[in-house]
Amino acid sequence: MPANMPFEIQEEIIKRVLPVKSLVRLRSVSKEWKSLINSSKFITHHRSRMNQAQPHHLLVSYKDKVDSEVKYVSIVDDDNFPQQKLFCSAAVSPTVKLVNGVLILGCSHGLVCLAGATRDQVNRLIVVWNPSIRKSVGIVLPFGIHVFGFGVCPKTSDPKIVMIPRSVGYDAIAEVLTLSSGSGSGAWRSIPMNLPHKLYVFPHTPVVIDGVMHWAAYDHFVQTDDVVHRRIISFDLTSEEFGEVDLPDGLARLARSRSLNISKLNQSLVVLDYHSSGDGAVCDVWMMLQNGVPKSSFTKLFTLKVRPNSIIGFRKNGLPIMCQPHRLDGELQVYEPGSEHMNGLGIYGWVFNMASYTESLLLLNHSDSIMQ
Repeated sequence: MPANMPFEIQEEIIKRVLPVKSLVRLRSVSKEWKSLINSSKFITHHRSRMNQAQPHHLLVSYKDKVDSEVKYVSIVDDDNFPQQKLFCSAAVSPTVKLVNGVLILGCSHGLVCLAGATRDQVNRLIVVWNPSIRKSVGIVLPFGIHVFGFGVCPKTSDPKIVMIPRSVGYDAIAEVLTLSSGSGSGAWRSIPMNLPHKLYVFPHTPVVIDGVMHWAAYDHFVQTDDVVHRRIISFDLTSEEFGEVDLPDGLARLARSRSLNISKLNQSLVVLDYHSSGDGAVCDVWMMLQNGVPKSSFTKLFTLKVRPNSIIGFRKNGLPIMCQPHRLDGELQVYEPGSEHMNGLGIYGWVFNMASYTESLLLLNHSDSIMQ
């Protein structure tokens, strides 16, 4: 750019640059550019544009069948996939490498949250990681029987980690930790849950939809020997209020033998109902059409002939991705419900996890660190 160009015009030109790696490099041009790109206002503006324009990536973690190490693969989820498998090994930061036995807690606005034990098995650790810019922050977790969730507040762009008890009573207290913009520090804050039911929360991966976190649970009191009343707990990342999503009767009252998980398809909540039928093990896939409209807001998409808990996520076009077992390991495959055809991805291992993300600049001002 010409040296005499007004900075306001330079700023408007820089705002049109979308690729994260290009913006990271542009910070070295001048102090003014670095200050602009590092600002929380610019990062939030970039995040909103990226969500609209950029392709989705699928981040897959799995244990390698050869050395039992946790590996990460980033897949471009475009129209050529899976016929053309455009994926590469994701470069991880030193903090990410500290976690062994990884569970992907979720992904929000380009940040991926990992949970697991440290390699020495001394501590439990959560790592908030931006794979696009290789920045991460680790948080040592307190001991106890808890369920965790992760999401980015849509109003402030601050990442939040939520810790709730596995067994939720009427006076249950949740803990929330916020990673404020420009700082790697934070402290747990107590928030009353104020839920109308006594619930047991499943230790499955929670789901974030439009700034609201969701966990699958069941009612302690409304159950019999054969039937359990299922519920979904919600947490608004902006107002920090808990609530419940009512399921239709066909999903709320299920036999104990059925397994109910939740997932995400683009920005819609998906319920996975695993059970047995005359054809063997199947999964009914239901999608919420409109949040806040209970009972009638779910529609059944399709039924799959799959093993229990084998679906690990969905492509942006709605096709499920699952682990198909082999003799000694499993392979990640894309399933086409209409033809029942499976497209193998050539990724072999076990303990697969997956999250969908778009690139962002969040955590740009954070240094790789561990919070005690």
